[in-house]
Amino acid sequence: MEPLTLTELIARTTHRWRTLVAGLLIGTGVGVAAHLAMPTRFEAVAVLRVDAADPSVIDMTAEAAVATSRRVTAEALDAIGDRRLTIQELEDAASASAVPDSRLLRVGYVDDRPQGATRGADAVAQAYLAVRAVEPGAGPAVTGVVVDPARRPMSPLGPGAGPTALGCGVLGLLVAAPVAARPTPSRAARAS
Repeated sequence: MEPLTLTELIARTTHRWRTLVAGLLIGTGVGVAAHLAMPTRFEAVAVLRVDAADPSVIDMTAEAAVATSRRVTAEALDAIGDRRLTIQELEDAASASAVPDSRLLRVGYVDDRPQGATRGADAVAQAYLAVRAVEPGAGPAVTGVVVDPARRPMSPLGPGAGPTALGCGVLGLLVAAPVAARPTPSRAARAS
């Protein structure tokens, strides 16, 4: 088999430009459909400052674990008051992480509505503060304050429709390119 030159490759693919366009359109359509099929999710984040009489005894990793514990999420579930929401769904939606080299704790909440995400993040943050206020025997006396309440998210999580459609369109083009570049059977081969 003879090696294919770049000029021959370009000639083959431009000769079958419809295949390339079809791959691009199919890929873009799949990208749009995938975006529409995926649920839209929003995340809101509240920021707390954790304090103690002796700040050196604060373990921020442990505080992040407390913020997503069953006790805190149960308190937050009561505060949210949505009967359709289960404790497991709330635990899956809530997250907490310590800001490195600080006493700040980021409490996040993901929901399919912006106002639900905001309400959830604030409820988990307030529930964490309430639990830490009544459990002084569970380690050093830790208190805290919300320094930045959750704000309503302006855009959903994820790349959005445009980047998803563009990425899938390029993928469709890449899949169609080898098909467009395949050799055309010669007339002699077709006659035999």
